[in-house]
Amino acid sequence: GFYQILVYILVIVAPYCLITGFILPCAQRTLNGHGCSFTSGDLYVTDSVGDITGGFLFSLILVYFLKPFAIIAITSAMLLIVVLWLLAAYGRYWFLSAAAIAVACFTFFCLSAGFEKQTLIPQYGDIVRYLESPYGRIVVSQEGGQFTFWESGNPLYSDSNIVESEEKIHYPLSQLDKVEDVLLVSGGLGETLKEIAKHKPGHVDYVEIDPALTSVGQEMGVIPRVPFLEISNMDARRFVRSRSGIYDAIIIDLPDPDTFQINRFFTREFFGFAGKALKEGGILSISMNYSPNYIGEIRRKKLSILYNSARPYFVNAILIPGRQVYFIFSNRKLSEDIPSLLKKKKISTSYIDGYFHGDVTPERLFQVREAVRASEESNRDFKPRLMGVVFQEWFARHDSSPAYFIAGILVLVLTYFAFMKKEEYVLFTTGFTAMGLEMLIIFVFQVLYGYIYVQIGAIITASLLGLLPGALVGKRWQRSGRLKLLVSEVAMVSLLIIFILWLSGSETEPPPFLFLVFCFLFSFFCGFQFPVVTEIIGEDKSPAAGCLAADLCGAAVGTLATGAALIPIWGMEYGAGFLILMKLSSMAVGFKAGRSTT
Repeated sequence: GFYQILVYILVIVAPYCLITGFILPCAQRTLNGHGCSFTSGDLYVTDSVGDITGGFLFSLILVYFLKPFAIIAITSAMLLIVVLWLLAAYGRYWFLSAAAIAVACFTFFCLSAGFEKQTLIPQYGDIVRYLESPYGRIVVSQEGGQFTFWESGNPLYSDSNIVESEEKIHYPLSQLDKVEDVLLVSGGLGETLKEIAKHKPGHVDYVEIDPALTSVGQEMGVIPRVPFLEISNMDARRFVRSRSGIYDAIIIDLPDPDTFQINRFFTREFFGFAGKALKEGGILSISMNYSPNYIGEIRRKKLSILYNSARPYFVNAILIPGRQVYFIFSNRKLSEDIPSLLKKKKISTSYIDGYFHGDVTPERLFQVREAVRASEESNRDFKPRLMGVVFQEWFARHDSSPAYFIAGILVLVLTYFAFMKKEEYVLFTTGFTAMGLEMLIIFVFQVLYGYIYVQIGAIITASLLGLLPGALVGKRWQRSGRLKLLVSEVAMVSLLIIFILWLSGSETEPPPFLFLVFCFLFSFFCGFQFPVVTEIIGEDKSPAAGCLAADLCGAAVGTLATGAALIPIWGMEYGAGFLILMKLSSMAVGFKAGRSTT
């Protein structure tokens, strides 16, 4: 459930966060105590250098070559060396000996591939294959004679799952008299391609973004090497968008859209691209989870949103309630009597031949038809309504609600506001806006260009990279602190307005490098503000701790609010609008604080 996950995260992450928050102002005080002039601005600049270096190394280098434990060992190495050096410098040799042994053991176990694999056994059981890719963790486990493929903790394929393979392939392909060209979006492991082969296709494009997954699948024989198959390792939405009038059928085998990455395949815009990629009379198939015996209000809304998102592009549609609800869309006449269609094509199956009419009853067919009858708003790229409903379903399934968590966060934030300096509130909103905008840009980039890991990593690095020059300029620009603060606030609001105007009105796709430039510019003004605010407060009041706390707290709340509430509930345009309101509020607070000091 939600609260169990929350407690787990707090137990794992909170100690590290507390120590990190403590050590930064403590380091500044220690340096100043030893006669080194080290201002709060210097602290922020130094911390930014570390952030940029770590972000660059992890996002663009380490994640491609190492597994998680090895990455932890390498990124911790400098810190561990400093600890050992300090113990030696102060003559704490007993502590040094103990620490050296602990560091040696830590490094040995982290760099041991066998140890890392052992930590996964409680979750996956007998592990046959294990590898990491930039797109997720791939594990192949074995129980008896059955193999199961997992990606990032989610089961993708099991030897025994013949029912889903038959349903997702034969429900759409049985509608076609002749199958020439098929596009399979994910789900090509196991029996899937064998079932497609029964329809004697001329060519099958199988698109899977992670090359590691298809490579392991071919090595283990769960992706058969058949002459009609062509595997493409790229973003499937980008692939579909580049095709026109090619396919007899497009089969989408993806989980329910509980992430922004998956939601892109359940939107009205995507169904428009898919319709153009089909031949005249082509078939589009997509599925969603549901309960076969009862469809509650949340599930009804979920099914209806998907149906109404795709329906405008197709003349006919049928819904078949199998293990999932299968949506079949086409401009040709469609039939729900799948066994009869397969019999005409002389195709035999293990499940459909004997069990279809027992599971797909008239009552269940009527039930799913009624579920989509209501006119729901479409799921859009920049307004992912379906994600919000999937979140509601997840909470309902675990009999929990985020209400207590949200109330607790609000109480903590409001209490924090009561003790916060007005200048610190400016940094709170800057952290909130910076992380909220970074999430918006990443999601928009994914919608437009797909999940391209290197470029997503570059966006994150660019968002960090601007902090350093911004902080340096903020320290050295000899102007009134209030004036510098106003300039940076106006610049950030202006950039947000440009972003929201493009988001709401433009249909053009800016080149990817403009996203990097935009992130760099915005983070430049974010970094610019920190030394300016500490200068306004005054170094004699030791502002580093309070300013860092405000910035980091704002970033945490901004990430949570934008990703979990603003975008799923209101959409990206309103989310960006809320960020503008946050910065306008900080401008008002800063103006009021300036007047009170004059």
